[in-house]
Amino acid sequence: MSSQDKTLSPSQGALLPKSKMDTEAIEHIAHLDAYTLEPLIPDLLGWIQDANWPISWPIVELLRKHSSIVVEPARKILRDEAGEKDDGEWKHNCLTSLVAEMDREHKMLLKEELVRMAKFPTPDEKEWETADAAREILKELGVTFEADDRPPNGVEAEPK
Repeated sequence: MSSQDKTLSPSQGALLPKSKMDTEAIEHIAHLDAYTLEPLIPDLLGWIQDANWPISWPIVELLRKHSSIVVEPARKILRDEAGEKDDGEWKHNCLTSLVAEMDREHKMLLKEELVRMAKFPTPDEKEWETADAAREILKELGVTFEADDRPPNGVEAEPK
């Protein structure tokens, strides 16, 4: 897994899991403070791309304790600015395992991304039911939105 934003120092890189089986690495970083953990978040989020990986759930449990430093890296996933383009599975895992468990304040910081996915889901977001997950979170927040035939700037309309 590679960093979304920055190159990590060798000592930071040494803290990261080496494989999808490396749950021991998560045990070691579980006690880090938010300041030390923050630069590792983009790489850690890469391990939740597949919820079946043994390392995925321990990472989710760790990151749930740090919503304030997870919001921005999660936003990059939801906007397709991290890793692969239109990875519906990764977005779905991010929404259902992390965003859905955040407090209201942190969920509201992702409102724009949630509304975009709910109104104008990509084909992969539809396939992975990411749009449904976004709608559920918006419903819980009491956020309503009007159906619109025109996608926002930067989002291509799906052919009918």
